[in-house]
Amino acid sequence: MNAETFPSLPTLSAEELALTPSQQAFFSQLEAAVGNVSTVALTGPAGSGRSTLIAHLAARNHGKIIDLSSIAEALVGCSPSRTDELIGQCVLEALRRYDLVIIDDYERVVGQKTSEREDFMRKIIAPHLFDSAAKRGKTLVLAGNAGPDVWWMPVAELFGDRATHLTVPAFSSDDYAAIATSILGTERLANVDFRVLHKHASMLDGYQLRLLCQLVANERELTTDTFAACLQEWILCTNLDLSEVEALSFDSLPGAEHIAEALETHVVLPFENRELATEMGLKPKRGVLLYGPPGTGKTSIGRALAHRMKGKFFMIDGTFISEPPTIFFSSVQAVVAEAKANAPSVLFIDDADVLFGIEHIGGLSRYLLSLLDGLESESASNVCVVMTAMDVRRVPEALLRSGRVELWLETRPPESDVRARILRRWMSDELPGHESVDFQRLAAMTEGFTPADLRRIAGDAKLLYAADVVAKAPLKNATTYLAAAIEEIIAVRGRMADQLGDDALRVGQPA
Repeated sequence: MNAETFPSLPTLSAEELALTPSQQAFFSQLEAAVGNVSTVALTGPAGSGRSTLIAHLAARNHGKIIDLSSIAEALVGCSPSRTDELIGQCVLEALRRYDLVIIDDYERVVGQKTSEREDFMRKIIAPHLFDSAAKRGKTLVLAGNAGPDVWWMPVAELFGDRATHLTVPAFSSDDYAAIATSILGTERLANVDFRVLHKHASMLDGYQLRLLCQLVANERELTTDTFAACLQEWILCTNLDLSEVEALSFDSLPGAEHIAEALETHVVLPFENRELATEMGLKPKRGVLLYGPPGTGKTSIGRALAHRMKGKFFMIDGTFISEPPTIFFSSVQAVVAEAKANAPSVLFIDDADVLFGIEHIGGLSRYLLSLLDGLESESASNVCVVMTAMDVRRVPEALLRSGRVELWLETRPPESDVRARILRRWMSDELPGHESVDFQRLAAMTEGFTPADLRRIAGDAKLLYAADVVAKAPLKNATTYLAAAIEEIIAVRGRMADQLGDDALRVGQPA
């Protein structure tokens, strides 16, 4: 077997070969590195333009690209025990023929979690291939998606200043414009401000940008808003299925007006008013804390915010808890990465104080400290972390100082007039006499009730009504059913207070 056994990457079209402004600047750095060291690690995620860069690099430097995605076909019939040896022979043969050899998708070989693959770097690739490149005055480039921690450290340890690591830069607003122009033309994009779009979604990759252009291509008029609307609907994502999240709005949460107003101003406004935010340098708050007793509406506010933000909302809650803790943190990191990639976005951490109290994920507070501090960087500055807590005393002090959590919003048990509005909000028109319910009387009975308790009342009242219908008992009016539901909750809480010796559990006042 020789180097020709492995087909090179397909020949790229002129359009695909065009480098964006950021890529042109980076290519100069990459080409300089190839001329100065014998081994270069080049990392960049799918869609970053890595393949385009290495195609240019090979074309300009008498290079050979070995695409390891084709390795399965090339090694048909090969004994598994000889796979590493034959790959090594292929690369050595390429080094004899070419000045530059690029192994693409490198981590597919050395990043596999088996002892044989982990040993492959040190036992075969490192001592033989890198040395062979250095002795021949050739350069070996290892290109992959994975972070360099997967396979770069052994290279750095063995070769020191003869090796270097470079990362493909993220696209700038000028890159967005260059890619769109290559597809749609300059004339059609005259009314599109790519600086605003980049501010709205700063981490799009090449695949997403090309898809975006295809999606808007048939629009009669292309504007910044046309692109932004398409981004919102088709490109940007969330880790929630909003169809499975209760469709709440801020308007449907009586008593939470002060919180809704603060979130609209400090979180939503910079998202929705893109041109104003860009012009004035506005960013969503880095950290927001919703705190208050159980049942006061914190999670409902989160649900309303999820629907308000649509594809820009990411949630971490108790469903992430797992053993071992490494699985928890890898899941959290994946969500955080998605939130950054879709910035500006909201990362919502429900019942954070409970998560902080779970011993085997005790590193969560330190992780969030690093996350909040990291959100100061330009690439991640449009991610807002919203946490809920029942007991603010259980939130680590370090998270609450130095402006990390910049906005505190308290949820409280509602006053009488708000309780009346909440009861009216959840009132069912299926109850007889629902048009003439005495909400003030009912509100007076519900002192100490939370919004969750008040919402429950409407459901319990319907059950009492349904029981009378089934039993063919005389039907009562809506106020009577609601009052009966309230009295049952008062009685249950009273029994709990007696058994536990805690009068704080008592609520309400029977009619």
